[in-house]
This record gives sequence, C-alpha cells and structure tokens, in this order.
Amino acid sequence: MIKNTIIALVAAASLGGAAVPAFAAPAPVETNIDTVFGGGSTEMRAFIADSVLSQLQQKGVNATAVEDWSGLIRAYVTLEDGSQTMQFFKPGSLEQVQL
Repeated sequence: MIKNTIIALVAAASLGGAAVPAFAAPAPVETNIDTVFGGGSTEMRAFIADSVLSQLQQKGVNATAVEDWSGLIRAYVTLEDGSQTMQFFKPGSLEQVQL
C-alpha cells in the first residue's frame, strides 16, 4: 500500500513539474526596430543613433534626429529654406536612398 502511494506521489510530482514551463512567460522577441542601431541596451542604441547623426552631419546633411525605419535610417533634415523633410539612408554606408 505504501509502495503504491509513493509511486502515485512521484508520478504526480513529475507531471506537475512538466506542466510548470507551460505557464512561464515567453522570452521577449527582438523586433526589427533594433536592427539598425543594435539590439543592446537603450543607452547603447541611443549612443549609436547619436554617432550616426554625427556622421550624417559630417557628410553635410543638416540632420536633427535619426531613427530606424524598416531597416533604413530615417533622418529628419532641415533644408536651407528652414523647412523640414525626411531622408532615408542605408545603414553602414549612409548612402541616401530614394523612396
């Protein structure tokens, strides 16, 4: 009788342990947002974005901000007449892309 009780308890414990992972939260999925500026911490992505902004400014682009846009870099650019526009660049080469 005791032998059957122990077997039942071991079986119940092993089944209960197998069900626990089903209740665990899924791991966060990296989205496409992090592809251009890296998948690191928020501070690291901000550092990379600032670096890209600086590189664009050194190339003569009057950019005021940059962000990831579907795998491209979208830069907010102030034109000579004071108006603002968006321009798109390839990551790495910073070659302008016409959409």
